[in-house]
Amino acid sequence: MGWKIPPTGQSDMHETRISFREHAELGDVAWLRDHDGGLALAAQRDKPVLLLFQEVPGCSTCVRFGQDVLTHPLMVELIADRFVPVAIFNNHRGADAEILHRYGEASWNNPVVRFLAPDGAELLPKLADRYDALGLHEKIGAVLEARGEEVPGYFRLLGRDLLVDYGVSRSATYATPCFWSGETSLAQHQAIITTDPGFIAGEEAVRVQYDPRAVSRADLDAYALAEGFEPIDGPGFALDDEPQFYLRKSLGRFLPLTPAQRTQLNLAVPYRSSLADLLSPQQTAWLADPRLAQAGTEDLYRADIRKSWPDLAARLGIIGKEG
Repeated sequence: MGWKIPPTGQSDMHETRISFREHAELGDVAWLRDHDGGLALAAQRDKPVLLLFQEVPGCSTCVRFGQDVLTHPLMVELIADRFVPVAIFNNHRGADAEILHRYGEASWNNPVVRFLAPDGAELLPKLADRYDALGLHEKIGAVLEARGEEVPGYFRLLGRDLLVDYGVSRSATYATPCFWSGETSLAQHQAIITTDPGFIAGEEAVRVQYDPRAVSRADLDAYALAEGFEPIDGPGFALDDEPQFYLRKSLGRFLPLTPAQRTQLNLAVPYRSSLADLLSPQQTAWLADPRLAQAGTEDLYRADIRKSWPDLAARLGIIGKEG
């Protein structure tokens, strides 16, 4: 839990060093509240600063940004691992108002995010007038690339999940002789985000979500036909009782996962590919924990990660970090 914030006008930036969770506008990120201290820490750790200007307490837009964007476990973990996060309240007096003035930001404003090098220089133009997770995800990826850092595989997969969440992806269904092999074959196409096995009119089929910016439907159908799968779009798709069959045969079934992660893990398991780039550090730590099978449930991988993550964390703890 974060530090309690005194009433407006009474805050001491050095005493209230961390603030999160008690403010819906801040989501689950552990925010430093000392701007200059954050920069000093960034220089010490050679990390960029993610500087949030946020209205606290705030309007519905501010609350939604905190609850929709800053609570996804993989977004929160990436920010904690790769950034020094600092929050400035744009409707408070004192030290907050001084930092607000220094950056020329408006008071009583919707969320604005700036990205600073350890020396305080702006790495990219700020994120403003956009309050969705896709926008923040794109900026974070660009910041890491600008610093010559590799974007972790699990974070790239999160970006693909967000395409589904925000209605950018498209759906297609293919009849397959065997949907277990159908899932793994289709998942190898770079535009495929998720796969699910099931039935249409008693026929085995795989329903996919794909990125239409990466492939046309015609080209995707051609790829599927070359693999022996016939397009069969229509109503009545019924999910199989054992989705992601190969993943279900591994310890990964006990992990909280996103749909894109479970699709790629289901491909990696039978091909004995490394899982390291598909999982976050916390997921990797949980997978190595001998208590995992006893602590989790076999269908945890299919649950909403926003709910399954805190459930497993309550049972196993946040490994290697303060809970």
